[in-house]
Amino acid sequence: MLTTTEIAAEHGVTRQTVHSHRKRGVFPKPVKGEGSTRPRFRADEVAAFFAANPPTPGKRTDLPAKQQGEPAMSGHLTTSLSREDQEASEQLHATANLIEARWPGEHPTLVRDLRNLVDTIEEEGAQDG
Repeated sequence: MLTTTEIAAEHGVTRQTVHSHRKRGVFPKPVKGEGSTRPRFRADEVAAFFAANPPTPGKRTDLPAKQQGEPAMSGHLTTSLSREDQEASEQLHATANLIEARWPGEHPTLVRDLRNLVDTIEEEGAQDG
């Protein structure tokens, strides 16, 4: 019997992905067990599900689409940013990476918000510069 956290670790997905599959009604049903209110799943059913539905990296949908012909930015910093904005951008980006590495899949909204803030700083710096 596996918990959502164990499934995520064993199959290389996030807990959010497991919950998403459950919400869509495509994931194996949890098995009732005594002594815990946490849903648990049969390992063989979970393995069969992921064999039939291998995890694939998703495309980020929280970023605005780039228009064709827009110059690509190398890295996260632009030369038009002030020193303070560059430092803030670097620190926010590093914080988002740290959160993802330390607690994979557990704080997607926070990571997304930090990255959106980096994008906002860089966009405003590009407009000012």
